[in-house]
Amino acid sequence: MFDVGVIASVGFIGAALASRVRIPIIIGYIIAGILIGPNIHLRIFGTSYDGILADSAFLQSISQLGLVLLLFFVGLEFSITKLMKTKEAAAILAVTNLAVNFFAGFVIGAWLGWPVIDTIFMAGVIGMSSSAIAAKSLIDLKRLGNRETEFILGMVILESFLAMFILTLANGMILPAEGPVNIGGLFAGVGLFIGFFALLAAVVVPRTAAIFERIKSEELFVLFALGTVFLAAALAEAFRIPAIVGAFFMGMVFADTHLAGRLKVKMESLRDAFVAIFFLSFGMLIDPSSFSSVVPILLIAAPLILLNDLFLTAALAYFIGFSGRASTAIGTSMIARNEEAILYATVGARAIQANPHLSNDYAAKYLTPFAGILCIVMSSLQPILMGRSDRIAASLAKRLPKSITFGAELVKRTLKTVIMPNFLPIYRRKRVFQAALIAYSAWIIDLTITTGPAHLAMSVLTPILIFGVWASARHAFQEPVRHTNYGVDGGPLSRSAIETFVLRIVVGALAIVSLVAILWQYYWPVTLPILYAYFLVVVFSMKVVYRRLGLGVGRRVAPIRLVHRIPAARSWRAASGRR
Repeated sequence: MFDVGVIASVGFIGAALASRVRIPIIIGYIIAGILIGPNIHLRIFGTSYDGILADSAFLQSISQLGLVLLLFFVGLEFSITKLMKTKEAAAILAVTNLAVNFFAGFVIGAWLGWPVIDTIFMAGVIGMSSSAIAAKSLIDLKRLGNRETEFILGMVILESFLAMFILTLANGMILPAEGPVNIGGLFAGVGLFIGFFALLAAVVVPRTAAIFERIKSEELFVLFALGTVFLAAALAEAFRIPAIVGAFFMGMVFADTHLAGRLKVKMESLRDAFVAIFFLSFGMLIDPSSFSSVVPILLIAAPLILLNDLFLTAALAYFIGFSGRASTAIGTSMIARNEEAILYATVGARAIQANPHLSNDYAAKYLTPFAGILCIVMSSLQPILMGRSDRIAASLAKRLPKSITFGAELVKRTLKTVIMPNFLPIYRRKRVFQAALIAYSAWIIDLTITTGPAHLAMSVLTPILIFGVWASARHAFQEPVRHTNYGVDGGPLSRSAIETFVLRIVVGALAIVSLVAILWQYYWPVTLPILYAYFLVVVFSMKVVYRRLGLGVGRRVAPIRLVHRIPAARSWRAASGRR
């Protein structure tokens, strides 16, 4: 009773103070948990303070309930109908943003010398943006009506789904400690688990939802909801999958039904209470004395996150068709790290500590304090940067060289017709290109996780796949390039130069990704100069195309004839009586 009373009271104070200083409430919970936890040791005026509560199995069990309910509500937001509105654009932005952030996490983990399993959870902490803070910032800034808002929400929802899939695989790699991991069996088990919930969403729930909608008693309805959520969590554990994944997929099952709104209303208060306990318990696990050890990691991770979210993701959003201001708004909205990052840190630290065959000297020791301080810093920066996104966009537009802006505009006008929603028949060729991208993504994932002879064989076959992607991209870009107004000379030579330039940028990026996936396992530092070399190639290509098309250097210019001035001259002479 004392533990619950202290948790509730301190949680109230932490949330109230966080609201007063206008920072996310979750940060208030984490700081309050640190101050009352067993890892804080202070000496004030000769009196020692060692916290109020001890980390107990009771509090951890209650916090697990909050985590399950939190992921159930995240699943309720994962609506296939909503995602279909954003289509390819949100998928490309989400996958690219998550992949680059995960890669940054892998670089940091490899630089620190962490094992692969520990590095996966480090990458998860760095890679996961906060859907809650992004949504709240959109509300506070009154941007819910902006065109890019539905794409932002689609991105964070899709990232949550991908995070659950990766977390499931990572957890499966930790649990079987008796022998080597069977990747094929692991994928088959995860596929069977997801297939079960897909069957529920497609067949069972639509036919039985009307029955549950007729439940008039609120007490019975809440009991039905709780039973459904926690039985799904138990089913996930039976498949040796984290319980939160089962709750997430059960939320997805009800996302497109009429029950979703009622579930949110009736269970929201219960969720908030248990989620507060979870974040307070997470703060209790953080040892403030370890902050000095994780600050160097933070000084590397924070700039990489800003580089990816604020610049790379924003640049990609501009390339596929968004305006400069909308692109910057998308990039700044992804900066925060909060509940999803803490989820990875909690699950990873507990799973590694529970496995006697894994070392506790890495993620189990440093991941929790690192996640805590990263969330505090990035979640405090996100509202500030998002509120100034228009100024950032205007500043970049003034300072970028004309060759960069000209080349980016060519790529934007081409990819916009292929990626953004478009119903014109001349752009239907993009479906082949989209299918090629899906196949390429699956191939890269397999190439990344395979080792030994299988990895070598896939590496040898990768150029063939890249050639297929290039052929499909060229087929998809022909009509858009021919019918798009680029504001330059529309001759065949100019159109051919634009098509070649865009293909070089797009297919070159895909080729660089495959090269990084191939070389990563052999010597990861070589991937960094490869990425920098691609950046230089892009900049040089933009300068060349700007000289040829923007300035007219290196191409034949039609002679200028001033015939239109002759009639005016004749009429003036006739009026003055001169010949």
